[in-house]
Amino acid sequence: MTGVTDILQGIAAVRRNAFLNAAGYTYSFNLTSWGWIHVAIGIVLCLVGLAILGRARWARYAGIGIASLNLIAQFMYLPHQPVWAIVGMALSAFIIWALATDRGALGAGAGTGAGART
Repeated sequence: MTGVTDILQGIAAVRRNAFLNAAGYTYSFNLTSWGWIHVAIGIVLCLVGLAILGRARWARYAGIGIASLNLIAQFMYLPHQPVWAIVGMALSAFIIWALATDRGALGAGAGTGAGART
């Protein structure tokens, strides 16, 4: 979901819609390049999300890393589209929390997580 939101943000920035202008912002970038950055992060988020659903062990760490990168990117996107950026930051923070605190073993059989009875 976060990856799709990033892709949509990137497309809006690449199309240079008038509602994305934020003059005088400290972290200003060329809006077209900023859009492509969001599209790239969104694609990677989607791919890592699919790997997590496929129970790939490496995907948990990649998910934490790319969600952290997305959180920073959303912070820098804040003056351009505050509502989208806040939603993206919240989703990224939730992803980081969920992947970091999940005690179930990715790639392991059922019943091997922290809540499994012995």
